[in-house]
Amino acid sequence: MGFEESALSRLRRYREEADASLELIREVEMMAHRFSGRLFAGLEYTAALGRQVGFEIETAYPGGAFDLRAGAGPDREAGVSFGVVPGAAAETDEDLMHEELSRYIPEPSGYSGRILGWSAEAGDAPCQIFAVYRDGVWKARGLFVTRARGRVDDPDDVLNGFCLRILGRLIDLASLCGGRRWTDEPYSLRDLLEGRRAPAALRWPR
Repeated sequence: MGFEESALSRLRRYREEADASLELIREVEMMAHRFSGRLFAGLEYTAALGRQVGFEIETAYPGGAFDLRAGAGPDREAGVSFGVVPGAAAETDEDLMHEELSRYIPEPSGYSGRILGWSAEAGDAPCQIFAVYRDGVWKARGLFVTRARGRVDDPDDVLNGFCLRILGRLIDLASLCGGRRWTDEPYSLRDLLEGRRAPAALRWPR
């Protein structure tokens, strides 16, 4: 076999492997979008319930993200924004790995899509991570829920209960009940008189 025939044969194998990988990644992305739709619908539903008991809760969909903001009282509010990250990648976070896979499996079947959550109260880095797998398994870790798992096709009551946990944690942050701790940052009389916020930081779950 000449060089050209050998090269074409090898490149055809590359093409087949690339097509298979792209198809698997596409399926992961679709599953992540499917889960995000159910997650956001559940948060919308629990937000409506929260408003019925007197909480000021707003939801919005700016530019593909889902915003959730809760107020527990005057000047006591907190918010979080969730969004699906484009693409998929091999999951290397042990807490987020699929139970049936390991860090040593490089195939795209071990890839996850991600839904991330950001909160102004927690800084610029994502404070919540959801890893969603091709078979519908999802796992979560972060400020609002940690070491949680489920399936994309879980019953509505199960997923709504999970969303209630997220909303409850957001209300905790808004009311500052157990959500913050005092820090050692300097805070002067001038800070107080000029209305600057107290030197407190979010307490992250262990």
